[in-house]
Amino acid sequence: NFYLKISLFLKNNFLKNKNLLAENYYYQERYKDSKTVYNSIKKIGMEFNWHSIKTIAHILMIQNNQDEAIYYFEKEFKKLKKPNFQNYYDAANLYKQTGSYDKAVEYYTLSLNEIDPDHYLVPKILDGRGTSYDLLKNWKKSEADLRESLKKSPDQPYVLNYLGYSFVDREINVEEALQMLKKANSLKENDGYILDSVGWALYLNKNYIEAEKFLKRAIEIMPFDPIINDHYGDVLWALNKEIQARYFWGHVSNLDDVEEKLKKSVNRKIIFGKNEKL
Repeated sequence: NFYLKISLFLKNNFLKNKNLLAENYYYQERYKDSKTVYNSIKKIGMEFNWHSIKTIAHILMIQNNQDEAIYYFEKEFKKLKKPNFQNYYDAANLYKQTGSYDKAVEYYTLSLNEIDPDHYLVPKILDGRGTSYDLLKNWKKSEADLRESLKKSPDQPYVLNYLGYSFVDREINVEEALQMLKKANSLKENDGYILDSVGWALYLNKNYIEAEKFLKRAIEIMPFDPIINDHYGDVLWALNKEIQARYFWGHVSNLDDVEEKLKKSVNRKIIFGKNEKL
């Protein structure tokens, strides 16, 4: 920051340095200073303007001012004379992040209408809209978008994981899901969420021995994730390891921020166990 300020003193219109200074303040969590600098470079040009708007909105989100962040972003968005696909895409991501999934779908669609079909961002936009549809309980459209995303870019581990786990969670297309999840795991090794998905798919295929291997590794990576612990307990129970299974279900029950539905489920399993056994 010291050297950047000297540089700006010598050449005040050194725009990239102003942007770097704003970013430095952001990463140092000096959000007030960061916003001040970003506001000073907004009028320089479209790229600087849009980057500043996005970052200031994100800072407001970090400061737990979600309503203010949306109000600020929408006010600035309306000032754009001719929004492009990138503007729509960024807006959609913000709406999705704030839980406004219907508006996210609307803006992802606007982005798709503006973008070249062969652009590298198209698979990401389809992924964003597909997951938003899923959160809106519109599984048919969600599946269509996620499949289209993979059609355009097959080697996306997290899209493979999302779609594969969605199949597993609904107990449909389990064999196809398993192949998707194994591919995701080969593309992104040692990811706790993907390992959990593979293990759970194997569990539903009644391949309990292989399922334990994946879920054990997932637990090692993410020991405080309630879903993974619950899944691992189910697999252990299926392998007649009842004491160990109850230990992991009990661990879920004692974790903070566990959904009430899951907590009730594990408490019931601690008492009554599960039916699946070798």
